[in-house]
Amino acid sequence: MAALQMILGERVAAGLRRERIFRDRNYPLDNFNDEDMHERYRFTRRGLMRLMDLLAAGLNHPTKRSHAIDGRLQICIALRFYATGTVHTGHGDHHGVSKASACRIVRRVSSHLIRMKGDVIRFPTTPQEVMATQRGFSDVAGFPRIVSAVDCTHVLLKGSRLGEDAYVYINRKRVKSINVQLMCNSRYKITNVVARWPGSAHDSRILQHSNIGQEFEAGNKQGILIGDSGYPLKPCLMTPIAEPQSPAEISYNRAHPRTRVFIEQVNGQLKMKFPCLMVGLHVGPKQACRTIVACAVLFNLAKDMQEPEHELNQHLPDDPHAEIYPGAARAAGLAIRAQIAQDIHNRL
Repeated sequence: MAALQMILGERVAAGLRRERIFRDRNYPLDNFNDEDMHERYRFTRRGLMRLMDLLAAGLNHPTKRSHAIDGRLQICIALRFYATGTVHTGHGDHHGVSKASACRIVRRVSSHLIRMKGDVIRFPTTPQEVMATQRGFSDVAGFPRIVSAVDCTHVLLKGSRLGEDAYVYINRKRVKSINVQLMCNSRYKITNVVARWPGSAHDSRILQHSNIGQEFEAGNKQGILIGDSGYPLKPCLMTPIAEPQSPAEISYNRAHPRTRVFIEQVNGQLKMKFPCLMVGLHVGPKQACRTIVACAVLFNLAKDMQEPEHELNQHLPDDPHAEIYPGAARAAGLAIRAQIAQDIHNRL
């Protein structure tokens, strides 16, 4: 009798077990024209095909068992997430994959892009690269020796489970975020990205503890950075003059924002290119940081491919009333700033 009940129980369980369903998967290249493609995936058809050539081989599974999702479709699923910031269910259904599969794919594609970071996001290092970058900034407003503009931007965390450490992610606007440091050149390309600090971290602290900030402090980097008043004035970092008095100081303050504006525009372009960074991320901090870096890599790839921009000419900083750095300026920094101010004034 017990054996009969066991057999019947196994048959009932087998009957209740859901059959695994393999969905029909949609490839956007088959369904959208160039304009629709750019709107939905932030890359044109030509750009998406170049991304597939560049990335798909490293994402393909070694076998096709269980209808493995090939690299091309993985790229489309990840791009759709970066382009919308929506939860995974929506774009998973759109491409014919489950929510769980979409989550895994976005993580996998992000990891693949992060491994490319060193080849795609590069700070000028050779004398030729440094001179070309400095010339690009100098041609804008006559500001000499600048090798990169630096600023931070906040990416919101929405619905993330932060546990006991939630308070450290609350920024000055009383919302939870990741504070991301970006540097760029005058061609609107990102030259450095640091995405690992919570929203409460001050911009100057992030720069101070970043590898590139420490290299500048040690004198291992050529050129000078340019930043807003939230940063300390240093020999390697030029900030605005609080109360300009002389004609040279006035000329310096006029040239400073025209030179620094590139990083503000890059912050805006990055979020317009990948709206998931603008509307906020519904993932934990670790995965949010990985998504941010992945988007930065894609941003530079889009620049290299000369992909269309997303209607952004000007962008205001996240906080137009950024707090002034409270520390005293170094004498060496003051001397270099005075010399640069005089050089700018003499060029007028």
